Amino acid sequence: MEKLPNPFLSSGYMGSAYFCNRKLETGLLTNYMQNGIHVALFAIRRIGKTGLISHVFHPFQNSKKVACIYIDILSTQNLSDFTNQLATAVYNRFPAQKSLGKKFMEMVQLFRPTITFDELTGSPSLMLSVQTKAQKEKSLAQIFTFLDSQNIRVVFAIDEFQQILEYPETNTESILRTLMQQLKNTSFIFCGSNQKLMHQIFNSAKRPFFASCTSMHLDAIAESDYKKFIATKFKEYNRTIDAECLDFICDFTCLHTFYTQNFCFNLFSKQHAHTTLEHALETAVEILKINESTFYQYKNLLTKAQWNLLTAMAKEEQVFQPQAKSFIQKYNLGTPALVKRGLEALLSKEMIYYQSGIEKPYYQVYDKFLMRWLSKN
Repeated sequence: MEKLPNPFLSSGYMGSAYFCNRKLETGLLTNYMQNGIHVALFAIRRIGKTGLISHVFHPFQNSKKVACIYIDILSTQNLSDFTNQLATAVYNRFPAQKSLGKKFMEMVQLFRPTITFDELTGSPSLMLSVQTKAQKEKSLAQIFTFLDSQNIRVVFAIDEFQQILEYPETNTESILRTLMQQLKNTSFIFCGSNQKLMHQIFNSAKRPFFASCTSMHLDAIAESDYKKFIATKFKEYNRTIDAECLDFICDFTCLHTFYTQNFCFNLFSKQHAHTTLEHALETAVEILKINESTFYQYKNLLTKAQWNLLTAMAKEEQVFQPQAKSFIQKYNLGTPALVKRGLEALLSKEMIYYQSGIEKPYYQVYDKFLMRWLSKN
């Protein structure tokens, strides 16, 4: 494969050469997948869960024994949308020219499928004509059952799975859990970026998916691994980068995958033979300046109290007790009740997140560039 002009990707997957570490997570997820174990993958937004799934699926892309199918259901509004997304993903994985693809199209003819093509990408989409509740459930069941009956192992990765809680069909969880129990050769990787809702689905004893999956938590890549990756990529393009520059990158982006990759993309694009801390500082200023208009738009979406709370959290970076008297007084945030309402609003808007599952849980601003911009203004 020919080298990319820039080795730092903030979206998409271009092979293992451009993928940083995740050896432990890759090994675990591959093992679970090959042994038919269902997985609930918990990860905050832009930390690299989609990239990890692509990395794990990549070796099986041409396999005749294992079919890996990925769908992102964030844009779906109901069970019909979900079924159409699923049918489209299956159709793309098994083209109609292939024998299994032909069988699949014959199977879905009952639901009078319509094939359309995206004007920009040319990618096909499959839409099934289902109206009643019974038809919706039947079409979904038939897709899963059809694939499960073939002489292959099927792995579905369903991204932004918490979206099913927004469906008007309030029994979607029960439908999917029941279908999942009936399948023998099919396993699932359920992942989502809204930690609170994902935990509701999989960790509440009152919900259908309770104790149905093995949990995996995706954290930031270790600093030493990321520094090694960045330095190696510069070296592969006959460039060097200072150690203090690497320190700054990791600190500035908090090792949050999207922001680290984005920063390195911008820094690398300057094409310095030797990259120094001064170059990194210049890049940081440029990134914040470019995004400034977006940051002001965020401000317009929040109340003054919410914006003040967000700014205070950015300055602290990690907030362990946001309703503590010392924190409230330090930033003149009003009352604990006002801060509590502000936290709830910022969490619902996904401006901040709560890092749980560790010894000392904390709140942090989601967008690392916004966090740095707020902390200096």
